[in-house]
Amino acid sequence: MTEEELYNRYHEIQSTYVEVRFVDGESLIGKLDSFVSGANNEPDEASIYVDCYELFASEISEIVELSDYSSDSNRRDPLLK
Repeated sequence: MTEEELYNRYHEIQSTYVEVRFVDGESLIGKLDSFVSGANNEPDEASIYVDCYELFASEISEIVELSDYSSDSNRRDPLLK
């Protein structure tokens, strides 16, 4: 994703939990926390935080809202295949 795509998607999301799909085919489910622009994240690129993970725009292919995901489900390992 570009920084602009990540920014727009971050602000479109209405649910607390998301599944982030990466360009390498892996994914992560967690609580969407914040967006950081590239200008505020130098020398790194724009990113989002999901749980305690910083995920960079270039690593992300898609962000899917999980409106029916419960925090009880978050007890398992957040990395999926």
